[in-house]
Amino acid sequence: MIRIMIVDDHQILRDGLKQMLSEEPDFTIVGEATNGKEAIERAPSILPDVILMDVSMPDMDGVEATARIHALQPHIKILALTMLDQGSFVQLMLRNGAHGYLLKDTGKEELVHAIREVNANKRYLGSQATELLVGNMIRQQAATKSFLPTLTRREKEVLQLITRGLSDMEIAQQLTVSPATIESHRKNLRSKLGARNSAEIVRIAMERGLMD
Repeated sequence: MIRIMIVDDHQILRDGLKQMLSEEPDFTIVGEATNGKEAIERAPSILPDVILMDVSMPDMDGVEATARIHALQPHIKILALTMLDQGSFVQLMLRNGAHGYLLKDTGKEELVHAIREVNANKRYLGSQATELLVGNMIRQQAATKSFLPTLTRREKEVLQLITRGLSDMEIAQQLTVSPATIESHRKNLRSKLGARNSAEIVRIAMERGLMD
């Protein structure tokens, strides 16, 4: 029996998924959460085999939640199920520990197949996600041949930690500096990359091939 947890901020979608997936004889829905923070809190007691993880959610998004759950409970398989059709998010979710990525217009047959594949410790990308990932890699290669902002060594370190979903306080503790210093680096990154927020910092950095 595959134990499934559904993480999405829309109840109508969670209810629909529960009804649809419960029809499969080898699936059981063991819990749900409305955001990444709740998922992190509930996963240890629910002990799912597979988490269906939305990417864009309030309080804590799926990117950060995936990274934290993967770090604490790497045996849990995470399958992104989202409306975000950007290659940078596909790459970021895989980088942070997701086993697969599907868009929400995926049909039931493919979703069921994807759940079984990731539960078997295999990677699964829907055809659209594969195209998005390849397109993003092509843009990264093109960007490395064009203008790239010059980042300091410390800014690169901060950037790497931002992609892991760490807060300014957590980054400051790791680098043994003050949170104000990290906020200054974050501000410089926004300026150099032309980003409005941390999510855009990560997206732009990945699209331009600035990530290690």
